Amino acid sequence: MKCFGATDTGLVRANNQDSYVIASNEVGDVFALVCAGIGGGNSGDVASQTAIQYFSEVFSANKGFKDEEEALTWLRYQIRKANDTVFTLSTTRREYQGMGTTLVGVLLIPQGSYVINVGDSRAYASFQDGSFRCLTQDHTLVQDMVNHGELSEEEMMNHPKRNMLTNALGIWSNIRIDLTRIDDLADTFLLCSDGLHGYVPDSVIAKVMLDSRQTLQAKSKQLMNLALLQGGYDNITIILIQKEAGDKR
Repeated sequence: MKCFGATDTGLVRANNQDSYVIASNEVGDVFALVCAGIGGGNSGDVASQTAIQYFSEVFSANKGFKDEEEALTWLRYQIRKANDTVFTLSTTRREYQGMGTTLVGVLLIPQGSYVINVGDSRAYASFQDGSFRCLTQDHTLVQDMVNHGELSEEEMMNHPKRNMLTNALGIWSNIRIDLTRIDDLADTFLLCSDGLHGYVPDSVIAKVMLDSRQTLQAKSKQLMNLALLQGGYDNITIILIQKEAGDKR
């Protein structure tokens, strides 16, 4: 398995509120996460760093999972605990009031590949049949409007409230957790903040991801440059994970 991660402040924002980690546990399972901090002035970075640090610590001490049910139970429990941690900080410290973070991740274990999502960071994958698709659905007001037939996909892209979140880590005491098992034919995963997918169309991302001649590092650099060429209006974070022949995860 090959992994690569990168983050960039972009060209407009003063600081980088994104955080990411590619972690492994005691048996070699992989858990990769991207968090994009939001709200609370400059404390969005505190929210994303707090969440990433929490998951890094609890996963590094993990001894593996006996079956899928145990893995899914662990994921749901730890996401709620991470939410409690960020929420407590944001409600007890004035300087952190209103902060929160998105969360998108993929857990790769012998039992399968599992994508988690809270917010509007995204997971994508390319598949062995040459296809490429988004694996998550944004937790935003405009996505809810599309789901209810009140807005088209095209209208959503330019809607003035397209970045309004309906779900995030640390903002509310209760959160919605999307957890999906991914087809074993997925061969390369992309996790990213909206600094990439909010400015670079999925069709362009797909073209880069499906180019088998490029290394993960080269793909990451190209995707990052594409986001910067669109103005670099937001922080940009990218994780790429490529499965290889013989991988048990």
